[in-house]
Amino acid sequence: MHITTIPLRPGLITQAHRALQGAALGLGRLLHRRLRAHQAQATARVLSQLDDRVLRDLGLSRSELLSAAAELHGLAARDRRPSLFGALLPR
Repeated sequence: MHITTIPLRPGLITQAHRALQGAALGLGRLLHRRLRAHQAQATARVLSQLDDRVLRDLGLSRSELLSAAAELHGLAARDRRPSLFGALLPR
């Protein structure tokens, strides 16, 4: 069996390489965002196990647990007013 090779222009190889790099970067960003969403859901689940008094002490109500977790994990703008422990949370 004889295999025929097709010569490629260097410019075409560069374009293909850049396209693959762009696709890999996009996939990496998508996976990172999904990981942060999973972490935010886990954080909200843990916070939901706290009683109402502790949540109030933290400056949270049950209705805002998921949004607070999303802010903490970088999925939403941090516009929540600072709470008693706000200085201890990373920005």
